[in-house]
Amino acid sequence: MASGQQARLDRHALVMALWLPVGLVAAVLFNHGFAADGSWWVAGGFVIILAGFAGHIIINAALGTGFTARETGAGMVLFLAALNAFIGAMVLIDGFYESFFLTIASGMTSLVAAVALTMVTRHGTRAAFGRFDIIRDNNPRPSSRVRRNRARL
Repeated sequence: MASGQQARLDRHALVMALWLPVGLVAAVLFNHGFAADGSWWVAGGFVIILAGFAGHIIINAALGTGFTARETGAGMVLFLAALNAFIGAMVLIDGFYESFFLTIASGMTSLVAAVALTMVTRHGTRAAFGRFDIIRDNNPRPSSRVRRNRARL
């Protein structure tokens, strides 16, 4: 196996060694919180997920890498599945809205804020949000290639 493949495999093993226990603990906290009607347990699950995300960022920084396309895709799919489950539970389960809305909405908002903060600190404000500019990527024009000078004091 080449050293590049070995490094990718080592990084993947390290990331999985982080997320498997984090996911298990978060799932236990969410399960206990929903079963016992305790929003503090649910909030603890979100704290554990944020800690796992911070650990993943540390792994990326230590190894000089970033998030892979598969990691980004998996994160987006899991977040959207959780959002759909949250909306479905609010509609279908009596009393869910009153018991858990503020906790889950705050937790999901903190996850989005953590991702946005990570993108801004890694790439800068313009480049971070420029990654969402699909029109510029698909419709290049001369003004798209113009480099702007930074303001000088």
